[in-house]
Amino acid sequence: MLISAVPFLGYIVTGGVLTLVESRWAPENFLSMTADPGFVLTGTLVCLFIVEATASFILYYLLTGFENERSQFVLLMSYIGLGFGGAALRVFIPSCIAFLTSWL
Repeated sequence: MLISAVPFLGYIVTGGVLTLVESRWAPENFLSMTADPGFVLTGTLVCLFIVEATASFILYYLLTGFENERSQFVLLMSYIGLGFGGAALRVFIPSCIAFLTSWL
């Protein structure tokens, strides 16, 4: 998950700083869902890893059982993370598919 989050956050911070100082290297349509492929592709990658990781936690705890309150809390947070990742993926995936099919 860290592998996908670092480029995403790096892109946001670097693009934000370049846009703030009005550099000529700043992306033209920074953080645009329709015209910023860096934002869309890295955002989709982060969402996929969030869904994968939280679904793995849920499956693990459902297979091994609940031993204490900590495992119940982890399961609850995993469900919340799965919902967040799925909702964000639903927002990002149409733009990502449109961008990737434009390459074909």
